[in-house]
Amino acid sequence: MTSIELPQQEDHVVLLDSVPHPAADAAEPFIVASDRRVILAYPIAESDFERFGPFDPDDDPFCAVLFPDTAFHRLGPPGDSDLGIHPLASQGLAGYSVHEVIASSLAAEIAAVASAELAGRHFVLTFQASTFECVASDYTVVGVYGAGEIAIREAFSLVR
Repeated sequence: MTSIELPQQEDHVVLLDSVPHPAADAAEPFIVASDRRVILAYPIAESDFERFGPFDPDDDPFCAVLFPDTAFHRLGPPGDSDLGIHPLASQGLAGYSVHEVIASSLAAEIAAVASAELAGRHFVLTFQASTFECVASDYTVVGVYGAGEIAIREAFSLVR
């Protein structure tokens, strides 16, 4: 008897709990990028203050996430109100969350046209008015800061 190999489902979305959740109704995220490094900074959800703090009452906590060896990134629609139109919505993409897409069709598509060293992992972060996606080798939360200005300064220093 021979075994039949079934095709593996593409685009399996999983939540990443090791990264702070984006805040609802807060400042928009921003990107600092060079040719192969992307830093995404955004305000974190109040529910994550205790886990990633402590913070002073006057703080407006932001985190900065580094995506090294980035082959692709974008920040744009859809936002929270129309997240259902995103191609990954039916796979579990959630608002104000950080995800990794396992067996990503986007990462496979990029790998087909990019060098093997740029083939990577697919990450998706959802915000109030936008969605950030990137294909990179990994991610690292480089810091959680008390204010956006500090996160901006750190992002610029890391992208050089």
